[in-house]
Amino acid sequence: MTSGKPYKIIILFALPLMLGNLFNQLYYTVDSAIVGKFVGTKALSAVGATDWLNYLFMSIIMLFPQGFGILIAKEYGNNNKEKLNKVIQNSIILAVIIAIIVVILGESLVRPFLTLLNTPIEIKDLSTTYISIIFIGIPINMCFHLTSSILRSFGDSKSPLIAMIVAAISNVLLDLFFIIVFNWGIAGAAIATVIAQLLSAIITTFFVVKHKLVSFKSFSFDKTISKELLILALPVGIQGIVISIGGLVLQSQVNIYGYEFGAGFTAGNKVYGLLEVCATSYGLAITTFVSQNYGAKNADRIIKGTNQGAIISVFTSLIITTLILLFGKNIVMLFLDKNSTNYEYVLEVGYSYLKIMAYFLFALYLLYNFRSAIQGLSNTIIPLSSGILELIVRIVCAFTLPIALGSTGLFYSEILAWVAAAILLVISFYIIYNNKKKYLYL
Repeated sequence: MTSGKPYKIIILFALPLMLGNLFNQLYYTVDSAIVGKFVGTKALSAVGATDWLNYLFMSIIMLFPQGFGILIAKEYGNNNKEKLNKVIQNSIILAVIIAIIVVILGESLVRPFLTLLNTPIEIKDLSTTYISIIFIGIPINMCFHLTSSILRSFGDSKSPLIAMIVAAISNVLLDLFFIIVFNWGIAGAAIATVIAQLLSAIITTFFVVKHKLVSFKSFSFDKTISKELLILALPVGIQGIVISIGGLVLQSQVNIYGYEFGAGFTAGNKVYGLLEVCATSYGLAITTFVSQNYGAKNADRIIKGTNQGAIISVFTSLIITTLILLFGKNIVMLFLDKNSTNYEYVLEVGYSYLKIMAYFLFALYLLYNFRSAIQGLSNTIIPLSSGILELIVRIVCAFTLPIALGSTGLFYSEILAWVAAAILLVISFYIIYNNKKKYLYL
């Protein structure tokens, strides 16, 4: 990533990530679609009621390895092989510790959290069953995200793609098998997801071992390197927690309007997960690009790659917005049972939410681009600050906008959080880059 045309490198690196993230997103999207079609509206709402709770704990599992990957990519770009190996070894040690803590907390707090979120009594038991099984897979998820982060840091975005394709296909087949054949209901969807995640973790671990990306000789804990990793990763992980808290507050307000409104909100939210796929992929590509060039002290490539990434991101978001406005309602229909008595209402809620998000999708894509670039410059404090800003805006809007706009106001809470964070990140990137530029030329 330290030579060649930045836009071409970013796109080529991001494409396999997009496919991989698409298949990753299909885990939960397919779960919801099959549950909504074959189990019912209550079950769909029950899955949706756990979305932000799931994100709260899974963001730690996803974002800590992403933070570790910043240092891994930097040392790879700096060609410091000895330190690189130690960084990977200590990333593994920290990942194991974090996974153990998170799975214990997750399983212990499921019921209290669902109560706190005003989860309708009709779906609380279903939600508890679903998310408790999902949390069993937390250590498996950590293994997948860490090994994927290591592979991406070395410029390999194809191996995680292979893992996700295999896992997503397995998840769909297992969903259908457990729900339709075994009649396991919502529990079958969760079990299918955990098994699929196990397959993806096995495959990425295989590639890390095969490519000999880490040596297990003299495997030891290094306090200095672990501290360096945590300084980078902690703000990234906390950022995910902070954003999740805002989402949990929003979900608690959604639950007030009943499980039917919650089902429509869930359908829209699941499609939103697919809209976000390209943004997260470009973000991972930008982080790796900037990190490697930061380690190699290529200041000009950093600014050029970030600016070109922003243009690519906005252009992609406009294409997706157009597709959603044309076909969004048909996509939401895939999650719903046409024979249900509340079909029209749930469909309208889901499509209204999706349409509003589509109009402002460009802000989300700029948010990811500049947040990732800042992280690539080894600054994870500003991205954390943007997460705190998202939290504040989301909470304030969730409690105030419905007063004037009714339930639709909840949809704008999400949008305004994106816009506020994007503005902060765009301005901050150029300030941080100009401050670091003089050191990069030394």
